[in-house]
Amino acid sequence: PLSPPSREEARRFVRERLPHLPPERLEALVNQAGRNFGELSRLVLLEAAKHDPRTPLQDDPALKPLLLALSAFSPEADPTFPAELLEGALGKPLERLSQAERALLDWVGEGLVRPALRSLLPQEAPRELHRLALAYFPKENLFRKLHHAYKAGETRILLDLLQEDPARLALLPGLWQEAQAWPREDLEALAAVVVRYRAVLGQYAHPEAEEALRVLSEAQNPSLRTWARIKAAEAKADAALYKEAEELLPPKEDLKLLDDTAQAEGLLVMAAVERWKGDYEKAAHFVEEAQGLPVAPFLQDRVYLWRGLVAKDLGRYPEALEALSRVGHDPLLLGRARYQMGDLLMRLGSLEAKPRMEEGLKALEEAGAPKDEVARVRARYATLLRRLGLYEEAGRAIEKALAEAEDPFTRARVESEAGILEAARGRPFAALNLLVPAEAYFRSTEERPKEARYRHLRTLFRLGATYLLLEAGQPYRAPFLGGLHAPTAQRLLEDLLEQIPWEATDRYTALRLDTASLLALLLSPAEGKALLKPLLDVENPYLRAQARLSYAETLVREGNLGEALAQVVALPPLEDPGLLAQARAVEVLALLGLGEKEAAWQKLSEVRRSPLPEPFRFQLGRALGRFCPELQRRLPPTPLALPEALGFHLANPD
Repeated sequence: PLSPPSREEARRFVRERLPHLPPERLEALVNQAGRNFGELSRLVLLEAAKHDPRTPLQDDPALKPLLLALSAFSPEADPTFPAELLEGALGKPLERLSQAERALLDWVGEGLVRPALRSLLPQEAPRELHRLALAYFPKENLFRKLHHAYKAGETRILLDLLQEDPARLALLPGLWQEAQAWPREDLEALAAVVVRYRAVLGQYAHPEAEEALRVLSEAQNPSLRTWARIKAAEAKADAALYKEAEELLPPKEDLKLLDDTAQAEGLLVMAAVERWKGDYEKAAHFVEEAQGLPVAPFLQDRVYLWRGLVAKDLGRYPEALEALSRVGHDPLLLGRARYQMGDLLMRLGSLEAKPRMEEGLKALEEAGAPKDEVARVRARYATLLRRLGLYEEAGRAIEKALAEAEDPFTRARVESEAGILEAARGRPFAALNLLVPAEAYFRSTEERPKEARYRHLRTLFRLGATYLLLEAGQPYRAPFLGGLHAPTAQRLLEDLLEQIPWEATDRYTALRLDTASLLALLLSPAEGKALLKPLLDVENPYLRAQARLSYAETLVREGNLGEALAQVVALPPLEDPGLLAQARAVEVLALLGLGEKEAAWQKLSEVRRSPLPEPFRFQLGRALGRFCPELQRRLPPTPLALPEALGFHLANPD
């Protein structure tokens, strides 16, 4: 390829072709072309075609109409446009252009052109050229529609396009700054778009969002002021500052002032506040109202998220999963939806919970979610890891969550989750150390009474589980076999069972079942059966399996071995390792009781080589060792007691 010309070669080239050119014009051309030979040739051609050698090219009357049209139709972000538009602006077909005019155009094929020399284009073009382009481009060409509406000063058209989808603002950086001189009404309309755009990105604290909210809160129009309060409340709710959100919300009757989309936004913030307080029925009512309104597409993600959340709270799981899976664009909402899907799948005992929750946690961290929200999600993730028997990983997650929790309510919640993890790991004093302050906080706080009540009862259950470890040596880990003696645990669990409200929510059903299951281990088989019988047909399939396995354990202790085996055989396929460990324990006990010693030992050999997590295999050996002295003969000689000897045998297949 030809090497670019040196400055001297460029000067010589110009001098040979334009001998009469004054030296300062010659230098200007060489500077303008840089070392681009093609550009220099065009500039020389254009210079030669000029009417008056003294006027700069940009001002040459023969070229000016074309240069202005190119300036209007070739924004830097999208410089190529149809030749037909240019013909319309110039009022003649392009075949009739002079050689000089042609030198200004690059043909891109397919009837498209673009400017050959951007350096010659004037900064601004007349508004009528932008109007021409605005009328020419179809609705689908969004960038062009926005760009030309803006340049043509067609503010109404511009605002209509932005109101349809506030994300379009991304195509017009700097618009908010330049719009400060607009008439008040237009500025307020743009402010509403800016607030929505930043809200979708979760950037409530962005300077533009704050300025725009200020403009709206000072608006003449009461509906704009009401809506500004809703968005300010939404910002607080998104930062998990629900108390402040509640104080900012307008009275519900003021929503009538707003259009459908704005009403729905208000209802969703109201739902968020009620859910935070623990009033799920009320939250669901607000979400249903919002869902009944025809809302703009950009709000759909938020509506789906909230529909999923309230359905999940009320135990309507298929509906919740369906709604949550439809959240797809906004990174913060996507993170929340994936986490909630994970949490829900965990409540259903599905192993799919782990990848979903990890996806949600990652998205929330990347989207810059509030620290307390990340702490809550991480603590819940630790609970999932605990249920999967991944205690080391769970410990690391919960430590991180404790460090992240800033709000005392969140901190107590994380301490409570951390406490039960320690009880599962077999560390009673570490567990008490975490549960004691959490219990005291939830018992005495005035914050969020409904949520605090549930958290308090859940923490009392965890104290009961810790005393089961302290007094009976049973860590909070499947399988759970009865015949245990733990007076403090029994007192705590019996008191708790009296206090749990008969609410149809899944969280209270799960708490009642957990409490009854642990208490049954400390009672006679007949008393345990009576406690568990009413829970055998609960709605949630995971809880139903848990109830049936606890019930089967009481049947085995009672000597009803055939019925116990029938309960296990009737279960759907289980993925949850805790339930699998419980099912194996009941089967082995029943088989041994029925004299099927080989079959029982065969089951244990299968478990030993199975992917059941090591802590559950160890616990299975310990639990069975208390009941099955005949298994001692199967093991190599050891100084250990049978429960631990069998535990190590099952935990270490190599």
